[in-house]
Amino acid sequence: MPLSDFYSPIAQAMEQNPLRPNWAMQRPGLISLAYGFPDAASFPYQELAAAAARLMADRTADALQYGPVSGPEPLRRFLADWVNTTEGLDVGPDNIMITSGASQGIALAARLLTPPGGTVIVESPTFIGALWFLRGLGIDVAGVATDGQGIVPADLRRVVLGLRRRGADVSLVYTMPTVHNPGGFDAPVERRRELAELAHDLGLLFLEDDAYGDLIYDGERPPALYTLAGRDRVIKLGTLSKLVAGGMRLGWAVADPEDISRMCALKADSATSPFAAWVTAAYLATGALRERLPDLRRMYRARRDVMLEELAPLREVGCRWVVPSGGFFVWLRLPQGFDSEDIRARAEAQGVTYLAGHHCFADGADRRHLRLAFSYLPDDQIREGTRRLTAVLRAELAAAAAG
Repeated sequence: MPLSDFYSPIAQAMEQNPLRPNWAMQRPGLISLAYGFPDAASFPYQELAAAAARLMADRTADALQYGPVSGPEPLRRFLADWVNTTEGLDVGPDNIMITSGASQGIALAARLLTPPGGTVIVESPTFIGALWFLRGLGIDVAGVATDGQGIVPADLRRVVLGLRRRGADVSLVYTMPTVHNPGGFDAPVERRRELAELAHDLGLLFLEDDAYGDLIYDGERPPALYTLAGRDRVIKLGTLSKLVAGGMRLGWAVADPEDISRMCALKADSATSPFAAWVTAAYLATGALRERLPDLRRMYRARRDVMLEELAPLREVGCRWVVPSGGFFVWLRLPQGFDSEDIRARAEAQGVTYLAGHHCFADGADRRHLRLAFSYLPDDQIREGTRRLTAVLRAELAAAAAG
């Protein structure tokens, strides 16, 4: 009898995440615009090596020992000071828990606030990883409309009340109001205030994922939902994956100390990689992040602009997108009647691939979108890959018009 006969209902229901296999990044001649990885050449190799060397020279045993579940105090203190300075929050180290990237924060917050069989509201579209993490917990997900300024409040009310009428247990809303992934927009402060009011009216809670807020290229950073809705309504997540290195697997959650303590009780890994956390804390203590950020913003802004330049001819044939305010992605919409998944095989035959956008919707129904990453590749490959994609899409649209 094969092991698969004993798979749990959750395991049986889970499909393969399209971003997990790495073949598309390694296949010769294929340029992948699918992966939202940080630029590898920008990693602070020497600085992290020096930080690790200092810890070992000082025989910092805590870096090699099991640590507190919430994470080492130096890193929590740095992050509290960082969000207080950059976002105007008023938190201390006890408000911070170190997580294995923002992904673990999503899972822990969902486990804290959603009962087994409960439902979490997500944006349409949303971060593909959030859908997989939530479903992996056996949690149902339901989409709510967005309009380029964030969640549409009237639709959030409609979805929540409809689910509750059908007996669903729903109170948690997962949202990325700042540099949305994949949409690339920032929800204006007026929309955030509307959502905060609606949360109090309907008894809703927000899980605010702020993975790209430090990588805004244009304009000011909007105030956090954590501030506008109140810390009794919001758990806020951040990540160092985009700012230091993805492989360190370090993120953080911001919440009241009592809630942090309860999330720690749910934490299966006891303490998130104490060595990586201590090394990162030693690196950050030098002030390196404040010096590094302007260079990262300039680099990613330039890569965004390269992609947008090459995509420009597609506007003439009905494709649309929002210029992303920051982050790693362009979210491209095809004209009515076209299916990005159907086109992907033909794009790969021409040497380019992408993430078909239906993977970013709770119901998988929207087939018109493509998520295009400009973060991982150098300028010349972004330009070539986007040119290949533009040629494929123009040919597809021309053939449809002729037929």
